[in-house]
Amino acid sequence: MKDVTFLLPCRIETEDRLRNVITSVSYLLKNFPESKVMIQEEDTKSVFKEHAFPRIEKYVGDTDNLIHIFEESDEKLFHKTRILNDLCCAAETPIIYNHDVDVVLPKNSYELAHHSIVKEGSHAVYPFGCGIYQWAVTYSDELLDKFLSSHDGNDFDLGVLKDSKQRIPSSIGWGQMIQKAVEVSMGMWNEEFLSWGAEDCEFYYRLNLFGFKVGRVVDDIYHFEHGRTFNSHYHNPKFQDNDKLWQWIRNQDRDTLAGYYSNLHYLKVRGEQLNASL
Repeated sequence: MKDVTFLLPCRIETEDRLRNVITSVSYLLKNFPESKVMIQEEDTKSVFKEHAFPRIEKYVGDTDNLIHIFEESDEKLFHKTRILNDLCCAAETPIIYNHDVDVVLPKNSYELAHHSIVKEGSHAVYPFGCGIYQWAVTYSDELLDKFLSSHDGNDFDLGVLKDSKQRIPSSIGWGQMIQKAVEVSMGMWNEEFLSWGAEDCEFYYRLNLFGFKVGRVVDDIYHFEHGRTFNSHYHNPKFQDNDKLWQWIRNQDRDTLAGYYSNLHYLKVRGEQLNASL
């Protein structure tokens, strides 16, 4: 999948989030050695460079296709949508995958999503089922080492996680594979959504409202559990604002939303960035 770049926004605030980043990045690099993996970290200092990269290198070996971007910031609120747009603008492949740092999928699910875009004309694909398809994994350093040491030259053994997982519902979070040109044409990620809450729902809704062909791979997704810090908690002060914006958007017709997006300032800035990169 040399025509795919995986895009991962991150802030590593806890030990469990550090384990998850090491796992997802190692998994992608090892299973898809021809793909680029681009991670953008925003924080006061780079936890990834000091604590994640050496361990990823240990499990993967060749990290030539790993691109780490560090943005120094003391902003308390993590602006995920802006960082996803930064990464989209920087990606040089025709297909991108907006990928959560806390999940992995069966290798075949990524491949089926890619086939759906390249061979079947899908504009975007969500490579996991909607319903009881999520495995919530209770993770530890010991299990991380066992899992990331299980690669047999072709794939990791997800069976290693069997005693530490339980079924819970899944929906539309955690990411999607999408044609970069489609993401740009639909207005990218709405940067009016700040921190966590409803941005995934809005993105999926907009894809469908604007008539893009959205596929689905009905299979499991493995979510490595983590503590809920300021940015990923319902007490986040922006959570209610994000929900209000989402409720307004979902009640507008297509023409109204097209006008709304055409007037958003961030898209004018992004348009200049994209033109400059051509």
